[in-house]
Amino acid sequence: MKTNLNFQFSIYRFSLLFFISLTLILVSACADKQESKQKYFDRGMELFDQGNFTKARLEFKNVLQIDPKDADAYFMFGQIEEKDENWSKAYALFLRATELDPMHVDAQVHLGTIFALAGETEKALTAADKALEVKPTDASAMVLKGFVKAKMGEKDAAISDVLTVIESDSSNVEASSLLAALYADQGEMERAINIAEESLEQHADRAASYLLLARLYAQADKHDRVVKVLSDLIRTKPDDLQNRLHLVTYLQKQGENAKAVEVLQQAIVDLPDKMDAKLALIALHKNQGAMDQAEALLEQYANDDPEQTGLKLELARHYLAGGRKDEANKALGDVIELAGPGEDGLTAKSLMASILIKEKSFGEAGALLEEVLEADPKFKDALLIRAGLALVSDDPDKGIADLRTLLAEHPIYVKAHRLKARAHLKKGEIELARQSLEDAIKIQPEEAAANFELVQLLINTREFDDAVEVLQKLRRFAPADLKVLQALAMVQEKLKHWAELGKVADTLVSKHPDNPLGYYYRGVSHLNRNMAVSSLEDFEQVLELKPNSIEALVGLAKGLFTLKKPNDALQRIEKVVKANPEHFTALNLKGEVLLSQQRWEPAEEAFNQARGLSPQWAAPYRNLVKLNILKGDRDGAMGLLKEGFAKTGDPVLGVDLAINHTRAERMQDAVEVYEQILEKHPRHLLASNNLAMLLLKDQVDQGGLDKALQLVEGFELSENPIILDTLGWVHIKRGEIDRALPILQRAARKGSGLPDIDYHLGIAYYQQGKMESAKQHISTALAAEKPFDGIEDAKALLSKIQ
Repeated sequence: MKTNLNFQFSIYRFSLLFFISLTLILVSACADKQESKQKYFDRGMELFDQGNFTKARLEFKNVLQIDPKDADAYFMFGQIEEKDENWSKAYALFLRATELDPMHVDAQVHLGTIFALAGETEKALTAADKALEVKPTDASAMVLKGFVKAKMGEKDAAISDVLTVIESDSSNVEASSLLAALYADQGEMERAINIAEESLEQHADRAASYLLLARLYAQADKHDRVVKVLSDLIRTKPDDLQNRLHLVTYLQKQGENAKAVEVLQQAIVDLPDKMDAKLALIALHKNQGAMDQAEALLEQYANDDPEQTGLKLELARHYLAGGRKDEANKALGDVIELAGPGEDGLTAKSLMASILIKEKSFGEAGALLEEVLEADPKFKDALLIRAGLALVSDDPDKGIADLRTLLAEHPIYVKAHRLKARAHLKKGEIELARQSLEDAIKIQPEEAAANFELVQLLINTREFDDAVEVLQKLRRFAPADLKVLQALAMVQEKLKHWAELGKVADTLVSKHPDNPLGYYYRGVSHLNRNMAVSSLEDFEQVLELKPNSIEALVGLAKGLFTLKKPNDALQRIEKVVKANPEHFTALNLKGEVLLSQQRWEPAEEAFNQARGLSPQWAAPYRNLVKLNILKGDRDGAMGLLKEGFAKTGDPVLGVDLAINHTRAERMQDAVEVYEQILEKHPRHLLASNNLAMLLLKDQVDQGGLDKALQLVEGFELSENPIILDTLGWVHIKRGEIDRALPILQRAARKGSGLPDIDYHLGIAYYQQGKMESAKQHISTALAAEKPFDGIEDAKALLSKIQ
C-alpha cells in the first residue's frame, strides 16, 4: 500500500514538474514573441520617422504577422499608405485599427479626415466626436471638427474651433494649415499666406508646411514663389521622391514640361536606386504624347540594369499596351528566368496567363496560373486572373472561391470586389452582387467603374431611387462629369421626376454646352411639365448639334402634337428625311405620324421604306402588323408576324406570333416559337409564362411538368398577378397544393379582375376540401363573364360542389 502511495506521489510530482516546465516554456515563448513584436514595431517607428516608408511598411507587416490584432500597427501602416496617397488602403487600415480599439484617438482622427475628404461629413463628425470623448482636448480631433464644419459651409464656426486649438498649441501645423485655408477661402489671401509663412518658419522639417505655402502662392498666382518653396522642400528632404513629384506636377500644370523633365532627370541622378523616379520620367513623356521617347528610355533603363526585373516588367506592360504581344512575351520570359519564384517572376507568369486567355488558350493559361499558385497559394494577381478565367469558362462558383481567398488577404482590392459582383450576377445572386459593389464603393467612393456598375444593376432591378442616391454621392467627386450627369438624367427620366430632370439638364447645358444631351433632357423635362413651346426650342437645338437624332425628332413630334400641330410635325420629319433619305428611323417615325392620322397608304409606304433600309429592325414590322389589324387584314398581319420574327428574331413579334398560333389551335407551332425566343432570351418572362401554360394543357407527363416548373422558377419574386397565377397553376398540376395556395392568394389580392386566378384558386381550395371557399372563387370567376381557359371545367366543378 505504501509502495502504491509512493508511486502515486512520484507520478504527481512528475506531472507537476512537467506542467511547470511546459508553463515556463510557453511563458518564455510568449515573452520572446512579445519582444520580437516590440522590436519590429520600434524599428518601424524609427524608419517611419526617418522617412523610409518602404522599409517601415515591412516592419509593421512583421508586427501584424505576430499579432494580427495590433491596432497600433494597423494605424502606422495606414499612415504610410496615407503618405503615398493610397486613400482606399489607408481607409481600410484606419478602419481596422478603430474596430480593434475604438478608443484609438489618432486612428479615429485619420479615419474622420478621409471621410471628410470623401464628402461624408456626418461620418467625419462622428469620428471626431469619438476621439474627443476619449481625449476632450485633442488638438487633431478639434482641427478635424473645424475642417468638417468648413466643408459644411460653417466657416465662422470652423475658424473659432481652429483658433481655440492655436491658443493652446500655437505650433500646431494642422491647425495653422486649416486656418490659412479658411482665410484663403474667404478671400483674405494675404492673411492666409502670413499664417502659412509663420508655420513654415516653425516647422521647417515638415513637408506639409511647404506644401501649404506653395498651394497658397499658387492660388495667389505667385509662380516664382511656388517653385522656390517646392525647391526648398526638395533641398530639405532630398531623399523623398514624392517632394520632387510635387514640383513636377505643378510645372506640368503650368505647361513647363521641359522644366518638369529636368527635375525628374536630376532625381534619377540623385536617387539612382529609385526605380519610381525613372518610371515617373517615362510616364511624363507618355503624358506629353512622346511615346517613342518614353519607349526608348524604358528600353535603355532595362538594358542598363538587366538584373532589375521591375523595369523589364514595366517594359512588358508597355509592349502589351501597344498590342506587341511577341515582344511582351519575350520580356516576360526574361523576367521569369531572372526572378524565378520571386514576386516579379510570379507576376510575369500571371501576365503571360492573361495574354493566353485573350488568345482563348484557356488550358495553357490555367496551367500557368496553377504553377504560380502552387508557389504562392495567395498570390493576388494569379487569383484574380484565375477567377476571371472561371467566369469565362462558366464556372462562377470557382471564381467566387478564388476571390474570397484573395479578399481575405486584400480586403480593399476594389477590382476583386467588382469581379465578385459579376460572378454573383452570373449566378443570378442579385443581392450578393449588389453587396460586393457596395463594398468596393465603401473602399474607394470616387471609383467611377464600381459606381456605374452598381447604378446599372439598380436600374436593371428597377431600384431607381437607390440609383439616384449612388449617382448623387458620385457627383461630390465629379460635380460636372458628363457620364455621371447623363446617368442621373436617365434615371430621373425613368422615375418621371421632371423637375429634378430639368435641374440636371440645366447643369449639363451649363457645363457641356456643345453636347446635345443637356438640351434633349431639358426638352423632355419641359414637355412633361406642359411647357411644349420651350421643349421645341430645346429639341431644335439638339438637331442643330446632331441632325440625325431620332430621340430629338420624336420629342419634337410629341411637342407639336401637344400643340395640335401634327402637320408641322410631319413637315419637320420630312425635312430630316430629305436631308438624309436613308434615315430609316425618321421614315418609321413619319409612318407613325401618318398612322395616327389614319392615312393608311402613305403610312404603309413609309414603314416599308424603313423596312427595306433596315431589314433586321423590328419596329417597322410591329407598325405594319398594327396597321393591318386596324385595316381588318388579319391574314396580312399574320404574314408580317412570321416574316418579321424570322428576319429580326424580335421577342415581341415572336410572342404575338405564338399567341396567334395558340388562338388558331396550332399549339405545336406556338411551342416552337416560344422555344426559339427562349433560346436567344432565356429570361424572357412572357415567353416563359406562356410556354409553361401551354405545356400544362390537357394531359401532361412528368417530363412536361418538370419543364413547366423549370420555366417558372423565380416567378415567386414577381408582383404581377398573371405571372403568380401561372406559378400557382404549375404547382396545382404537380399536386403541390400547399405551395400553390399562398401564391394564388397573393395573385388574387392584386385585384386584377382576371377570372383565371379565381378559377385556379377555387381548384386549390377544392383539392384541400374547403368547399365553401372553392365555391366562392369559382362563382366569382364565372360571374366575370369573360372567357378563360377551362371555363367549361369550372362550370362542371361548380355543379359538382353545389
